[in-house]
Amino acid sequence: VTIAASAHQLTARERHVLALRFVQDMTQTQIADEIGVSQMQVSRILRRALARLREMTETGDEASVA
Repeated sequence: VTIAASAHQLTARERHVLALRFVQDMTQTQIADEIGVSQMQVSRILRRALARLREMTETGDEASVA
């Protein structure tokens, strides 16, 4: 399972934050300002989304991480 194939299992907010961080190369503080949350919340969203993607790609089972 690829990251791209697994991304649809993430929430819209998780996908948005990942895109801002890794496509737009924004800092957590910039992302926080952009979406109206604290930097700590951005950190939590990133950590959770990356953990979910990692689990899906390691197990090859998208359904197990809902």
